[in-house]
Amino acid sequence: ASVPCVFSDQMGRGRTTLGMVITCLIKEIQITSELRRMEEIDLVSKDTVKDLIQQKFESALPKCQDDDDPFIKGEFDVIKELLEKFPSTVEGKKKIDRVLDICGPTPKGTGLQNLRECVIETKWKYDVASEDKQVAWKQLILDFMERYFYLICFATYCLQEGPGGYNHSFSWWMDEHKDLRSMIDQGKDKLEWYRTVDAAKLEHLKDMMSAPNYKENLGTLIRTIYDFAFVTYADLPRGPIKNNSMRRLAATTLLDILPPDIADRVNKKMEEDPNGSHDFLTLVGLVSYYGADDD
Repeated sequence: ASVPCVFSDQMGRGRTTLGMVITCLIKEIQITSELRRMEEIDLVSKDTVKDLIQQKFESALPKCQDDDDPFIKGEFDVIKELLEKFPSTVEGKKKIDRVLDICGPTPKGTGLQNLRECVIETKWKYDVASEDKQVAWKQLILDFMERYFYLICFATYCLQEGPGGYNHSFSWWMDEHKDLRSMIDQGKDKLEWYRTVDAAKLEHLKDMMSAPNYKENLGTLIRTIYDFAFVTYADLPRGPIKNNSMRRLAATTLLDILPPDIADRVNKKMEEDPNGSHDFLTLVGLVSYYGADDD
């Protein structure tokens, strides 16, 4: 237990953290199994073993303001499917989540990256990226999701096989649960890749935009679009990622609600200047000017 370990891939944080997580998990199973064996032969009292395990491996970690967020807790669709169809993985998830927190950044850990939270953090970056960059971000999200899924499976395997000395390999364990591989292959992309304003709210905006005096109500229309965008991204923490996400959704929403005649004028102007900024405020200006009855 006192042997120091150093982890470094000299390239990034993910693989180093993964090595830390797996090692911490295996070492925990080794130590707790040995303590329980010492208890069985009356070398250490039951209360002492319980206290040691509680203190070292089960004590509560510092609380964070986002702890109740379902995605921060790793409650993704494919993970919920895993827990439902294979109840034994519930304890595995609980075990690996704590190790991920300890190997992650402060205040819960002393590491650099939380491999569970990487999924949603990368999803935030995907939301505000350009379409060409979204391809790479999406693949990274899928890789993180797959890694988290397999870590839960590995933790479950360790809890089952570790106390007996790992008589079977993890590959053998996965072969014994063949449905797991197809589950993650088919379910890792079950995420909301594109956020949109609620359909009922979108119809309300279209009605406002279709009104003859829409320019007089443009201030109210802009404020309403921003309010809807804020609600849509209410789960994101404050910062540039949230701000950019809201602006992008606001711009997309404004284009979606334009009447055909105004949309044609605005799109024509944007095509004339493909390198220009087509952010929300620019679109508002185009709608206000090129939405007139004459050019």
